[in-house]
Amino acid sequence: MANPARQPSIDPGATLWFRILIGEGALGPGKVDLMRRIAETGSVSAAARSMGMSHARSVKLVAELNELSAGPLIETRSGGDSGGGARLTGRGKTLLARYEALEAEIDAFAAPHLAALTEALHHG
Repeated sequence: MANPARQPSIDPGATLWFRILIGEGALGPGKVDLMRRIAETGSVSAAARSMGMSHARSVKLVAELNELSAGPLIETRSGGDSGGGARLTGRGKTLLARYEALEAEIDAFAAPHLAALTEALHHG
């Protein structure tokens, strides 16, 4: 699955995205990219900035992510003297790892099919 966080392993002219519908919510490339960047930066604000996303939008997505699960996926702490921050919980790390594993399997499966589709579109 191509997403802004990594290069696709398939022809860049053909991109496959997937979204997992979970009850009333969804988990897809945007939320997963936000989770990755929170894990890297330790901050919802920094993650949002690195994605060109507003802070308000990132806070909304963090709330949506936490509502998908029986327990929080991302823990945040407000600023103040010690500064704020965010981190993935154990549950969040597990979800991210499983999503990335599924993403890699789908990439591997889809690559030859997308290459064939691209070839058919460009060369008939």
